Amino acid sequence: MKICVINNLYEPFARGGTERVIENIIFGLKEKKHEVFIITTKPYSKNKPKNKDLDIYYINSCYFNLNKIPKILRLFWHFLNLFNLSSYFKIRHILKKEKPDLVMTHNLEGVGFLTPFAIKKQKIKHIHTLHDMQLLHPSGLMMHGKEKLFDNWHSKIYQKINKYLFGLVDAVISPSNWLLKEHKNRKFFRKSKKIIAPNPVKLCIDKIKKKNTFSETNILYVGQIGKYKGIDLLVEVINNCANKNNINLAIVGTGNEEEDLRKKIKDNKSINFLGQKTKKEVEKLMLSADFLVVPSICYENSPTVIYEAAIVGLPVIASRIGGITELVHSLGGILFNPEDKNDLGNKIIWAIKNPFNLEKIGDRSKKNIKNFRLDNYINLVLRD
Repeated sequence: MKICVINNLYEPFARGGTERVIENIIFGLKEKKHEVFIITTKPYSKNKPKNKDLDIYYINSCYFNLNKIPKILRLFWHFLNLFNLSSYFKIRHILKKEKPDLVMTHNLEGVGFLTPFAIKKQKIKHIHTLHDMQLLHPSGLMMHGKEKLFDNWHSKIYQKINKYLFGLVDAVISPSNWLLKEHKNRKFFRKSKKIIAPNPVKLCIDKIKKKNTFSETNILYVGQIGKYKGIDLLVEVINNCANKNNINLAIVGTGNEEEDLRKKIKDNKSINFLGQKTKKEVEKLMLSADFLVVPSICYENSPTVIYEAAIVGLPVIASRIGGITELVHSLGGILFNPEDKNDLGNKIIWAIKNPFNLEKIGDRSKKNIKNFRLDNYINLVLRD
């Protein structure tokens, strides 16, 4: 089967968990001997990268540098993204030329929300995968305590347009029941087949994770450096308890609030900001850490970092919010109430005082992650 995969970012411009999930899916499709090509975006200023293993079509877009654009202009950009005729005709031309049997779309901000029409025009089967809430709100982020913003009048207008644009999708995949329910409650995908399928993982050869030395505790955070990820909350909790316990926190990631983070941790030698790291470097850090903290204050769908931690048997302490709750229940882990620094602090102290129980949680996660094998996912989504 010839399959087209469309996402707003791909290597070398990838920067998040969605891109890592798509890489796994493409690997799985090729393992099953399917022919795959990609449509994605690149910044206007960058040349088209070369890839020996895949045919990739790049469309010029401002999306990669969207955060650098003033907020007022960003709103205008989101309107243009809804009706991006230039992207529509380019995608339609590519599909007409390549003649795929199936198109699998993912995040389409920056690609254009007219993409389903371009696919339908060529009479190609279309499967869309949800990764966040970008069809419900331009930001794609529902913040804890600000849920009503998704139901105000301008959000409803935005949603009404997207319900129409994405009403042509043959099937929709959601990694979490929570995210699909949020769309169904707003009458999305009424005629589409609906599939709940946690993101697939490419299981590697077993890595040996170090045992707790009991002399110190190494905590890891991996993610965007932004308030919506709860990094400020985690730093505050560690600042309050680091003097009482031998704790080290390693922070991996990049984002717009790196400078603010550096100021907050400058007087605490227990916190080390490592910046951006490669996938192999992150895996090495996970193998040497005692547990991972995912302190999100936004409603996340199915964070890739939790899957990656489970693969190596790293226990997770995470916010009880959005699809995170489902994922932690499936894999094993510890949940705390979002934005509750006392609850997070208590869970961290419990983890420090109960290393044997913590290791059992990690072992359970490593066992359960095998249920999310890549080949099972490919078989499920292509079954029909």
